[in-house]
Amino acid sequence: MPNHGRLLGRYRLLEPLGSGGMSVVYKGLDTALDREVAVKVLHPHLAGREESRRRLAREARAVARVHHPNILEVFDFSAEDAQEAYLVTEYIRGQTLRQYMEAHPFSPPEVGALVVQSLAGALAQAHEAGVIHRDLKPENVMVREDGVLKVMDFGIAKILDRDDRMTVTGALVGSPAHMAPEIIEGHEATPASDVFSLGTMLYLFATGRLPFSAPNATATLKRILDGYFEDPRHRTPAVSDGLAHLIARCLARQPEARYPDAGALRDALGELLASVGLVRVDEELTTYFLDAEAARAVLVQRLVHVLLEKGEAAVARGAAVEALGPLNQVLALDGGNTRALATLARLHRATRRRNQAALARRVGLGALALGLVGTGVWWAQTPRPVHVETAPHPSPEEREALPRLSTGEAPSPSPGEISPLPQRATSPLPLGEGQGEGIVPPTALPAAGKAAVAQEPTPRPSLVPVTLLVRPFAFIAVDGGARSDEERQQHQLSLTPGSHSVQLSCAYCEDSEERIEVSAGGENVFRLGPQPRASLVSFDFTPAEATVRVGTESRSAAASLEQPFVVRSPKGAPSFQHRVTYEVSAPGFATERREVLLEAGETLTLRGTLSPE
Repeated sequence: MPNHGRLLGRYRLLEPLGSGGMSVVYKGLDTALDREVAVKVLHPHLAGREESRRRLAREARAVARVHHPNILEVFDFSAEDAQEAYLVTEYIRGQTLRQYMEAHPFSPPEVGALVVQSLAGALAQAHEAGVIHRDLKPENVMVREDGVLKVMDFGIAKILDRDDRMTVTGALVGSPAHMAPEIIEGHEATPASDVFSLGTMLYLFATGRLPFSAPNATATLKRILDGYFEDPRHRTPAVSDGLAHLIARCLARQPEARYPDAGALRDALGELLASVGLVRVDEELTTYFLDAEAARAVLVQRLVHVLLEKGEAAVARGAAVEALGPLNQVLALDGGNTRALATLARLHRATRRRNQAALARRVGLGALALGLVGTGVWWAQTPRPVHVETAPHPSPEEREALPRLSTGEAPSPSPGEISPLPQRATSPLPLGEGQGEGIVPPTALPAAGKAAVAQEPTPRPSLVPVTLLVRPFAFIAVDGGARSDEERQQHQLSLTPGSHSVQLSCAYCEDSEERIEVSAGGENVFRLGPQPRASLVSFDFTPAEATVRVGTESRSAAASLEQPFVVRSPKGAPSFQHRVTYEVSAPGFATERREVLLEAGETLTLRGTLSPE
């Protein structure tokens, strides 16, 4: 039966707008109010399920309570006894965010940040009302003709039974590229799940590519579960350090490591955007969507101006490292910017002069000490040992003051030094003579000082980038060096090719050590897993002589109070919690088989009473 012109309640179906694994969407007419609407009609095999219809009604009522200018408004939904199940919403003239970005790629990356900040503001209100989207992706956001964003399909995935969520009429419910790892594993969605999806969108908008892209859905889901993604600054040098770190937090493997909800993400993005002068998010977006090319040109000019001022102010304060971020971002946006190039050159020269002056003072002291020894000068009647400088290298403090003007090679941290995300490598200036090692040319040294540098320093071996994926998470230390500053799921660092030891530690795991072999070429990604601490489980059951079985071990409930079961979590599991099944039985009583969620290192006593048969 053709649907054109057909009535569903008071809504006349006019034309199909699109279809998916769960429903078909029609442009419709509300015959009572004479207004255009969108009607989402569930597929018959879903509409025929009583539970699916109840869920549709619950979700519709929940979303209808959320009123936000960037959320598609719900007008009506079908009665539970209606022949067909449908949802009626406002009708949007426009295109999806996916369609828009394919025609007009978001640039500079701050445009993507503006988009996600707006979406996070809408999601924040929904999260406060207890509504979770569960299927955020660019296809579920509309760009209205006047430039206003509208989030669609709130809670639609919850209508399905758990077993149906992965495949309905041959389609995946919830885009695999944007699906949070806990949902893939079958756990309930939380506000942090929506934050993860927003993070995948932010990465896509900033770089033009998805963080977990793969040839097929299965491979994509595996990459999400592994939690490995390329630093967005490697793909798009114009991505700021602050934006890269914000994206990394959104995409953390464990929900508790992300922003807890969309409100926290909205605020973090607001601070980041305000730091570059973008405070009127809605106005900026409307201007951009109405004329992307013109808005982009103006926005780049504004960003360059603000970033130049930030970089120059940092140079004036002598904060060389702080200055490099905004200056490098300027050159990524405007590669020939003479003001940025001149500022970097000035910074480079000033740092070299300070470093060489400090080295000359150190070398001069060494020469003076040698001269005093050669002429037999004594500080007192009793001879005293004289310290001689034998190598005019800068101290660690002086080395730290050097500007990190990168040549595109990997940074050179000391052994075990960890950085959460690698620094950008876009500076156009080469390292100056002597910079990095801090060696003053021998012709610049006094005669006595030349003897101190007769031997050329041994060049450092080249470093290569290394990624450590730690499941669930842990502190790391490499080759006995300093411990990382945080317990992370993904550690990025630079190491020399060869064998290295990695020490793992955390609050929930036993200290352990693993070895990795770093190669000079190829992708050095290593998956490590700490051993969670054992849990102790005892059983206080009636009758006390009941037999308790946990895995292959069994003993009486009474005995378990004296000798608890030692339960070990699997090494490298995605969480420090895991489910354990146990069985309690006794003659004349019904056997009970239950499941408990254990946390690593937990001591737990389970209580219960068996029922007589």
